[in-house]
Amino acid sequence: MMHETNGKTLIRSLAAGVCLLAASGIAQAQSVEEFYKGKTISMLVGSSAGGGYDTYARLVSRHLGRFIPGNPGFVIQNIPGGGGMQVTNNLYNVAPKDGTAMGTIQRGLLTTPLLESRNIQVRYDPRRFNWLGSLNTETGLVVAWHTTPHRTFEDLQKHELIVGSSSPSTEFLPLFLNNVLKTKLKMVAGYKGSTEAYLALERGEVSGRVSTGWSGDKEVLQPWIDAGKVRLLVALSVKKSQVFPELPLIMDFARNEEDRQVMELILASQVWGRPFVMPPGVPQDRLAAVKGAFDKMVRDPEFLEEAGKLRMDLEILSSEEMKELLDRVYATPPEVVERARQAIATGG
Repeated sequence: MMHETNGKTLIRSLAAGVCLLAASGIAQAQSVEEFYKGKTISMLVGSSAGGGYDTYARLVSRHLGRFIPGNPGFVIQNIPGGGGMQVTNNLYNVAPKDGTAMGTIQRGLLTTPLLESRNIQVRYDPRRFNWLGSLNTETGLVVAWHTTPHRTFEDLQKHELIVGSSSPSTEFLPLFLNNVLKTKLKMVAGYKGSTEAYLALERGEVSGRVSTGWSGDKEVLQPWIDAGKVRLLVALSVKKSQVFPELPLIMDFARNEEDRQVMELILASQVWGRPFVMPPGVPQDRLAAVKGAFDKMVRDPEFLEEAGKLRMDLEILSSEEMKELLDRVYATPPEVVERARQAIATGG
């Protein structure tokens, strides 16, 4: 009797195993189109609605699904806080890895694990994300309200300018300017995103802003520039801005070659101005389909037409270019990395 019971148990176990294998085979045989049909992809944004990252994310969400097999829908999830750190950690560790989650990451966070020396909860490796590409190369700006005495970059080295930040990803540029070029920027942290920081500037809570990107801030800044409410003091990039060709470039103020190397590393994130990403571990067939869809989208006339109507700047970096640039940045000699780390450390 005991042998019969064990035999029946063995048969049931084998049958269950066969069913599991069959189910696994069916799952593996499911095409990308079958998987995405009727699905909704979550687009995670680490800033509040109305800011630059949100604007680019919504543009992508309106078009990308047309090029993914199965034509999934999209829903935006704004999760402001920590300068995008919360969303970045979420995408890496928590978000579904089945292809139903993606996001846009604040550009400065891609070098944070390499450069950051403060006690910040970094729980991701940018090189292990699945990069889709970037929609723009950015130029940062130092902005002063018209009532301040600041009219040139040199004035930042003489007079204090109080700027709002949504730490930590927007703090590295003011820290770099203070520690390398001896400016007198005083940061007021805690704003959820650029929208809130600019409202604080308009209300007089702060007297300036270090913008990490013109394309995301121009809807606020351009009317103020036209009305003479703000002054632009310097362009924060490794190359001259096509929009502001007469504006001094921060690289021109490097005091020596060591300064220049540090500045190039810190400002590398401006090159991948609007990056889009999927979590690690997404099945390769779905990842390939979404990458292909992204590449088709950025050449699509309808997408380009809407971007033009919204006056959105586009300068595309492919997923391959993103990976190559990141790998090159993370191969920077340790002595240059250490100097850069010190340049954005709170204590200087």
